[in-house]
Amino acid sequence: MKIKLLYFLFLCAATSVYAQQIQISGTVTSSEDDFPIAGANVIIQGKNAGTTTDFDGNYELEVDKGDSIVISYIGFATSTTIIGDQYVINVTLAPDNELLDEIVVVGYGTQRKKEVTGAVAVVDAKAIEKLNPTRVEQALQGQVSGVNITSSSGAPGAKANIRIRGVSTNGDSSPLILVDGNPISELSVINPNDIKSVNVLKDATAGIYGVRAANGVILITTKTGRTGSELKVNVDTYYAFQQTSKSLDLLGASDFAQYVNTASGTDTYFIHPTTGEIFDPSVSITDPITANTDWQKEVFQNAPMYNANVNISGGTKKLAYSFSTA
Repeated sequence: MKIKLLYFLFLCAATSVYAQQIQISGTVTSSEDDFPIAGANVIIQGKNAGTTTDFDGNYELEVDKGDSIVISYIGFATSTTIIGDQYVINVTLAPDNELLDEIVVVGYGTQRKKEVTGAVAVVDAKAIEKLNPTRVEQALQGQVSGVNITSSSGAPGAKANIRIRGVSTNGDSSPLILVDGNPISELSVINPNDIKSVNVLKDATAGIYGVRAANGVILITTKTGRTGSELKVNVDTYYAFQQTSKSLDLLGASDFAQYVNTASGTDTYFIHPTTGEIFDPSVSITDPITANTDWQKEVFQNAPMYNANVNISGGTKKLAYSFSTA
């Protein structure tokens, strides 16, 4: 009789435990742009069980009531949710700026900055937006230590010389530039508004790219769309004026005539004492020199500047796209 009673109580307890186990599902998205996060970890706290989100940010997991699920992803703050009677749990993760600043791209993947022993510098999209440069070289100038950027000439739009590891003995000191893994020869072909991050490898970590990386490597990651996201249009435009910061003090016609007279010791030019008109005796004393043109003001006038960038991004369930023009 006692055995039957114990067996009955065991079945009731097993049925009760089984009834507490439920299957939950949901979607993990980013609070910054409402895009789904693929590959996020969904772990039951204190248990060796969990799953990851798919390309659309969806997940399914069997849990017990009262369990706590911990959802985490690189660059985002961790979220913890206690399971109650809900079967659908959608979680929005907020970006963690401190973690984002610590993630750097190296030749063989990504690492935290504190774990990188080599010399790696990072310039993110926020820093580029603050500078609002017209060329990518301007975004790196003064932002990365040990990188020397100089203009090849004074002509507008001239190519900039980038030196990461000094002057090379083979005659070519230019670094290797990779955009999403593809090599390019000049940074001028890249729109600064399309850049997500710029990583500069300055030491032996660049060696995995071969002899072309002897002068350092610049890794550029561009902005991309996300699968399963809505169409997003971003328009950035500005209008400005460019002017010289300082001009030289020049001599006027009267001052120049006095200078020539003093230097030569003779009256090369005759200056009328009342009107200040200048005469050149060697030409004609009856025709005064009235030209007093400031050629700096004539050449360095205020120059209008206009720039517009349009970016279109989004994605379907199987395709992500991003298009930009300037």
